[in-house]
Amino acid sequence: MTKTITVSYKPPDKLSMKWPYKPNYTDINSAVKSCGMAKWRPKDKEWVIPASSGIQVAKAIKPHYPELSEAILAVPEVNSAHENVAKRVLLSSAIDAEPIWLAGLKNGDLVRPYQWVAPHMFSVGGHNRLLIADDMGLGKSLQALLCILSGQYQRVLIVCPSVVKVNWANEVEKWTEMDTSLIYGQTKKYETSQITIINYDLLHARVDELLKDDYDCIVFDECHTLKNQKTQRTQAAKRLATWPTVKGMIAMSGTPILNRPSEIFTVLNMLKPFTFNNYYLFGKKYCGAIHNGYGWNFDGASNIETSDDGVTPPLNHLLKDIMLRRTMDDPRLSDQMPDLLQTIVEVDISRSQYDIVYNTLMDELEHYRTTGSGSIPPGLLLNILTDLRHAAGRAKIKAAMDWILNYIRTYDKPIVVFAHHKDVVEDLLAGLKIELAGDNFVCGITGSTPDKHRQDYIQLFQEGYCKVLVCSTLAMKEGINLDAADTTLFVEREWVPAHEKQAASRVRRITQESNVCHQVILSAVNTVDTHFDKVVNEKTAIVKAALDGSEGDKMIVAQAIADSLLAGRTPI
Repeated sequence: MTKTITVSYKPPDKLSMKWPYKPNYTDINSAVKSCGMAKWRPKDKEWVIPASSGIQVAKAIKPHYPELSEAILAVPEVNSAHENVAKRVLLSSAIDAEPIWLAGLKNGDLVRPYQWVAPHMFSVGGHNRLLIADDMGLGKSLQALLCILSGQYQRVLIVCPSVVKVNWANEVEKWTEMDTSLIYGQTKKYETSQITIINYDLLHARVDELLKDDYDCIVFDECHTLKNQKTQRTQAAKRLATWPTVKGMIAMSGTPILNRPSEIFTVLNMLKPFTFNNYYLFGKKYCGAIHNGYGWNFDGASNIETSDDGVTPPLNHLLKDIMLRRTMDDPRLSDQMPDLLQTIVEVDISRSQYDIVYNTLMDELEHYRTTGSGSIPPGLLLNILTDLRHAAGRAKIKAAMDWILNYIRTYDKPIVVFAHHKDVVEDLLAGLKIELAGDNFVCGITGSTPDKHRQDYIQLFQEGYCKVLVCSTLAMKEGINLDAADTTLFVEREWVPAHEKQAASRVRRITQESNVCHQVILSAVNTVDTHFDKVVNEKTAIVKAALDGSEGDKMIVAQAIADSLLAGRTPI
């Protein structure tokens, strides 16, 4: 049997295993397949597994097929790959590494010790694949550029949200000597350069052109954008990631898992295609798979921090091979990061309009609870609570203006203001522009603000010409540096705590000069805000994630708020 089994190494991280198809060998196929890492290639008539998983696979099949196990362990690269994995795991949460001399690096003396970990981890064993999942504000862009320089790549594509394209160009200019070009529009010609920057919205339309440019490294910033495998942008991204010329890949996100493990599969598949090659198996292992009679539901979580069955390796253990994750709360970084002080400020509101909306909507909730099945349709529940939150947000506009004006006149410092609803943002802007006309310039950014104007407003704020920046929370939750301020005011809160955290991290950054950052949340007394604050604070650990923390699921949060409102309903 030994003579008929061949195992060979294929760079950079593949083991090819072959044996003839015979009836008595079918069990070997099953054993290898059950490891969840093997891929059958009919054309070459071979099984392929990651070399870095060779020892793990060999141990799993040794009791049944010792000859194959021995053949795997006999390949020298299996042990070296295993050692490289161990090195990357050690680096995956490190906060200190030696500086590296990198050709083309500018301002190297400003790179912090923990930021040097990324190029070290990226380069171990020539793996050149890395998910930088540091908290917002820890300088992921700089770390990605250090990885690019360490790999000596000459043709780099950076894919990012449109709002941060210009910011990326500024970062490249600040830290490197590489030239950049930005792609605008679906058909407009672009100049080729060492680094090309494109936003996700254009990716599908321009992917065929991009493939012709033979990039050797690709960066996917805010890679949680690719969580849906079926979208055109995700399909385009996968084509780029698997192009033969691409030798390095960097994915970046402070929240790669917003709600559930299934959301990270696409990125993992692009980073380690032979380890994470089957969505169905991944879902069965890590997504709390439930068969509902129509098909499999992978919206849950399982085997995340520990093995639920004693066999499946925990997901967070597998991620450490490719993911670098440090948090703002890490005590080892306490001397480098500003403290965060969160304060909930209760405010009174004019009740007439809010009470009308409240009583109407609560009557509707009561109706569904007391009639029929007693359950409230999820869509209706979200709509009702969104309308109630909107009413509370509008009722707080005057209180928010008073608080902002007092802050500006007392401290004469810039401040970033967040609200969820566009009309709340616009009404705040209109009122503040009247009150602060002259010496204090006011800017506003919503999802509909053109990218050019958005960047201009950010620059005005950062350079001190604008004292108050009023923003839609979701429009400013990614990739923007607003460290000219040390205080954020949330007029409205978000369903998903991760979005709120992202927005606040525009201010609390490693480059922040203040020792303390303040996050102030306005809460209208005896409104849905009271219930919302309580539930969100309690529910941030609802859904377990494969990272160090967890993110709230908005439907669960919504249901908890509804239950809280109905449980003690009295006319407000």
